[in-house]
Amino acid sequence: MFRGCRGANRSLPSVPDRRSRRRCGGTGWRPSRRRRERRCTVRGLSRAGWHCDLRRGPRLRAHYTDLGEQHVKHIDEPVRAYAVKPTAAPQIVASEPKPLPLPDRPSIAVLPFTNMSSDPSQEYLCVGLCEELILALSRVKSFFVIARNSTFTYKGRAVDVRQVGRELGVRYVLEGSVRKAGTRLRISGQLVDATTGSHVWGDRFEGDVEDVFDLQDRITENVVAAIEPSIEVAEVRRASAKPTDSLDAYDLYLRALPLHYQMSATGLEGALALLRKAIVLDVDPQFAFAKAFLAWVHVIRKSQGWASSDDISEAVRNAHEALVGSRDEPVTIALAGHSLAYLNHEFDLALAAIERALLLNPHSAHVLARSAWVRTWVGDAAHAIDHFGRAVRLSPLDREVGYHLTGLAFAHLLAGNFEEALQNARRSVSEMPRWASAWRATVIALVKLGRMAEAQTAGRRLLELGPTTLEQTRRLLPMKDQEVVEDLIDALRKAGLPE
Repeated sequence: MFRGCRGANRSLPSVPDRRSRRRCGGTGWRPSRRRRERRCTVRGLSRAGWHCDLRRGPRLRAHYTDLGEQHVKHIDEPVRAYAVKPTAAPQIVASEPKPLPLPDRPSIAVLPFTNMSSDPSQEYLCVGLCEELILALSRVKSFFVIARNSTFTYKGRAVDVRQVGRELGVRYVLEGSVRKAGTRLRISGQLVDATTGSHVWGDRFEGDVEDVFDLQDRITENVVAAIEPSIEVAEVRRASAKPTDSLDAYDLYLRALPLHYQMSATGLEGALALLRKAIVLDVDPQFAFAKAFLAWVHVIRKSQGWASSDDISEAVRNAHEALVGSRDEPVTIALAGHSLAYLNHEFDLALAAIERALLLNPHSAHVLARSAWVRTWVGDAAHAIDHFGRAVRLSPLDREVGYHLTGLAFAHLLAGNFEEALQNARRSVSEMPRWASAWRATVIALVKLGRMAEAQTAGRRLLELGPTTLEQTRRLLPMKDQEVVEDLIDALRKAGLPE
């Protein structure tokens, strides 16, 4: 079977190529692992009348030594063998990322506070404290505040605040710790100038757990006063307004937060259970933010195919109630508006809510992202692109940036910017490879660009994530203009998605 090998091997080039390794004659035989290690991979064997498919030029950085012809078990004729010794790869020095430019107004990032309590289960209290501080500071209109999803990427890491300032593009960084002992609470905080590393302000606040809202207010007032003393006390008081006066309801909301961020079916169900308790069990019937947050959780569940018609009815009802009792809290209003647009196609009401939220806080990444999605659905591509871009700048390290990039891709599709749509869709796929909407945007952009082979490949990847028909997809596209929906569906059809 192997006659003729000698002649073929003599004509081999002196440098082997890894891609010319072949099993011999289709028999499935390969040298034993031990023999392959002692000599080297048998190369260039050919049956009489066959030719060797060799490609010149090494692909690996290595030094090759010709060992001459070697006798190998089960082969009558000797074969040429080589010893391979890898050479050191050239050193690649990563360049320092270019720092983000500082905004033209006071900018700050609130890092996750450290849990100094002996009970790890109190971690949620630290998370909630940071959430509220970020929300309070972002409501100060003259401040530029980084969103929590970017600052929480530093959780559990020892980092230099100057590095944080460069990566997030801010002048100030607030960090601290929380210690709970029985019913007593101690919160320490310090404000650092990230451009120099110098200490700007620091203090410690103590009180009962029931005083947590007052402690948060005092921290906010001290931080604002240290950064911008000219800001009126009334504005700080307004910015520190809390979504509820009930500590029990607030505690349930804090426990729901980490479950929501798991983005799993089990985690979202757990978050819903806690939010329902905060709303229903006579804890605080007017807790508007919990109602808006519950509606938002159902938005996520529907996008994943986990929400029933009863779930959607519950979400719509709570979103309406949240708008009525919002107390002019911008994130509450934006979440409720987003939910009503996506789940119930109440676009006019949603736009009015979004405009109100932007008036209250034009510098919130949460509000801007919700605004961008709603404007995409109503066909306002220009404003959607602008608001998505601003949301990404306010949260440059957001672990959910894939959502923003997908929305940006759809906005560019509506504007006819197909190359930009594809770029953002592919960035979203790299960030969140299992999110179907990112793959839909990729497929549609490729079809619009006439790259049908690539579109069909991406379409097959979309179908691998789960059975997806065009009829199911049509129900997941909440665009106000049905002609736009049909245009997107037609692009998916051309890529081979089933009806």
